[in-house]
Amino acid sequence: MIQNLKQPVALQTHGFRVWSGKSPVGENMPPHRHNELELNFIERGSVTYTHAGRHIQIQTHEHAVFWGAVPHQLVDCTVDALMGIVTIPMSEVLRWELPQDFVLALLSGSMFCSTDRSLLTYTDAMFRQWYADAALGHRHIALMEIKAFLYRCALLWPSETEHTPVDDGLTVPVKAQQMARVMNEQFQESISASDVAAQVGLNANYAMSTFKSAFGVTITDYLTQRRIAYAQQQLLTTDVSVTDIALDAGFHTLSHFYVAFKNLCGHSPGKYRALLRRV
Repeated sequence: MIQNLKQPVALQTHGFRVWSGKSPVGENMPPHRHNELELNFIERGSVTYTHAGRHIQIQTHEHAVFWGAVPHQLVDCTVDALMGIVTIPMSEVLRWELPQDFVLALLSGSMFCSTDRSLLTYTDAMFRQWYADAALGHRHIALMEIKAFLYRCALLWPSETEHTPVDDGLTVPVKAQQMARVMNEQFQESISASDVAAQVGLNANYAMSTFKSAFGVTITDYLTQRRIAYAQQQLLTTDVSVTDIALDAGFHTLSHFYVAFKNLCGHSPGKYRALLRRV
């Protein structure tokens, strides 16, 4: 599940997958990362994520699109919540040549949410059709429709609201949310767990305990994950050198960056870039 630098486990990979049913929030998953674009459709009820340091609620009949490499966690849902989930490999998405501003926004940690009428075709029935297509070996048909869906989302960006805010402290302690937000905004800077704690007015040890209790990972691991997500984005969308990306992402040494990237993504930065980018 969650990637830990002490345990060299590759970045979680789902591939192309369609799932529909009751929200999996009961599994109490910690913040996690995966190497696909994720689509959500809320058939009934609502669900709440922490995503890129923010608290986001997705409502009934609302669609959401986000990049799974950015640390996220499903933290709450209504009792009646039903949702559809699709994951699409980024290597596939990048070949579709979607509008650049939309793709860059997603890769930078934005979550697209919308109930626009132009997306009404893509309901729970469509998600179930994609599931059936995949099961019958007609993956390509589902992907063509998903590609069209994403183009429609891009047409709405950024005029559609990026997210539906929820009251701080609803499901995650306010201080823990504040620390996640600090790291999301300042991960490129030279900040430590103690610096994060100080910015929210907490003792370092208490802050680390609070964050670990709320999110299931340490402040240091969360900060590393956010830096690696940024590095992934740069590797996929630019020709900047690996060394410059490492420094820009907030790593002090190239060796630390290589170890962290290999542990969290399963490949070296160079191989990751070669595998996912179009030649």
